[in-house]
Amino acid sequence: MLLILKFGGGVGIDLDSLARNSAELQKSGEHIVIVVGANAKLSATQKERGIEPKMITSERGEKSRWTDLQTLELLKEVYGGVAEEVAELIRKNGGDAVAQLASKDNLILARRHGRMRILEDGKVKVVDGDLTGRIEKVDTAAIQKILDSGKILVLTPPVATADLQEVNVDGDKIASRIAIELKAEKLIFFSNTPGLLKNMENEKSLIREIPVTKADEFAIGRMKKKVLSAKRAIEAGVVEVIFADGRIEKDPISAALSGGGTRIF
Repeated sequence: MLLILKFGGGVGIDLDSLARNSAELQKSGEHIVIVVGANAKLSATQKERGIEPKMITSERGEKSRWTDLQTLELLKEVYGGVAEEVAELIRKNGGDAVAQLASKDNLILARRHGRMRILEDGKVKVVDGDLTGRIEKVDTAAIQKILDSGKILVLTPPVATADLQEVNVDGDKIASRIAIELKAEKLIFFSNTPGLLKNMENEKSLIREIPVTKADEFAIGRMKKKVLSAKRAIEAGVVEVIFADGRIEKDPISAALSGGGTRIF
């Protein structure tokens, strides 16, 4: 089975546990691609260096990080470091993994957004200079070659453009697109909640199952991009998408595969 895993970048994610479980699943025969995030760590690093993180909201209501050149370089440093950390943890637990920026060797190609329409103080504003993009192509043959060599691929933004620039693309969208292109059976998003919640303040309000036909009803707030990414994956042929708890200290991936979290089908 091919698993596409997105390790979220929020506070409390247990990378050691996720890596250990990844190594165990690899040894049992699973093929795995991991996309890592490091959002909280990037914001903390920016503040340590006297840079105030800036978030924007698209006209469609999706929140993202404003990425100028300085932020992009720091993102490569921080996210790349987390990817290397995860790969090393997998190796320490008896697995085999390689970490890579998605821009390396044009593994993922995107088109830069250019001018963007964002919401600011309730009004639509056109801005330019944001180094973000939309995925256009995934080199599935290169990814498959890595998997066939017996390695887990640990990926992270940024991605490349056709004119050899780099742009930031949301990790949830990268994971979803890879799952679609490689025809994965399972796509699992790990975050610092038990799954999708009816009430974000109450972790006991977990929603167990959501038919994809009703996914739009749950595409709100900070989970909007994840839910829409899940919807696109299901509609494109991925069998199941799971939103799971990345804070579990023992076997969080196995727990998700055994019925934990929120299942979209």
